Amino acid sequence: MEYLYHYTSLDTLALILHNKTICFNNLSYVDDIEEAETRDMGEFGKFVYVSCWTDDEEESIPLWNMYTPNMHGVRIRMPKFPFKKRKYQKGQFYLGEDIETYINMKKIFDENKASIVPTAPHLVKVEYTEDNNKLFPQIRTESFDGAIQEFLELKDMEEIRNKNIEVNYSFQDIGRFKRKNWKFQREWRYIITLCPMGIQDANPPSWEKQQEIIRRIEDRNLKPLYERLFLDISDDALSDIEILLGPKMSEAEKYIAQALLAQYCPKAACRESALRIR
Repeated sequence: MEYLYHYTSLDTLALILHNKTICFNNLSYVDDIEEAETRDMGEFGKFVYVSCWTDDEEESIPLWNMYTPNMHGVRIRMPKFPFKKRKYQKGQFYLGEDIETYINMKKIFDENKASIVPTAPHLVKVEYTEDNNKLFPQIRTESFDGAIQEFLELKDMEEIRNKNIEVNYSFQDIGRFKRKNWKFQREWRYIITLCPMGIQDANPPSWEKQQEIIRRIEDRNLKPLYERLFLDISDDALSDIEILLGPKMSEAEKYIAQALLAQYCPKAACRESALRIR
């Protein structure tokens, strides 16, 4: 699989090309309202952001209907991981080593709302299932009942070792499963997860800061830290973009799409839908 496909409106295409960015939506705001829910932590998907694509190179009438306005939008084809790479040196933004990443660490650092691991985003193939253990995963594991409360009351790491307290949170299964009704989407997702404390606030690390992060994670009333996140698109990916025009687009809308490509990525391909729908 070299390419992935994304159905969207003509307006959104204009924003993607003008800003050279791809939008990640918070899992609390996607069309399947179950997706942010978990078995033990409520709407834990508020810490997770996704950009949704499909690997189906054949046109999908359901996807045209769901994600473009009355089939007047476009389907974007882009290479896998179309994001701009950035290089940072050890010590920048408290990094422990030299890295290459798709994340704009300076922007995240300056905004100081959250922390993101530089290895994000991860690309996963959505699994379609009726298994509620997958659809509503368990997030938290603790060494004994009440470990969270004891953890938050301790004064230092020595006490945690003496009392053998262990608390862990797993993001692994968030955003990776949907009910079988959605199988027609053949969906792949780029996923970004956030830690609810800014890089500046979290560093240098301390016991009190670690406890505060846990308090925020446990706070069911905490709102998503961003409504959306954006990653920059690389110049190579923009050159390799292909736009498929919606089957019900007017001639004027087609001219607008072609003009956008001519202005922002003149090497991009543009072709008409093979569907003939009244």
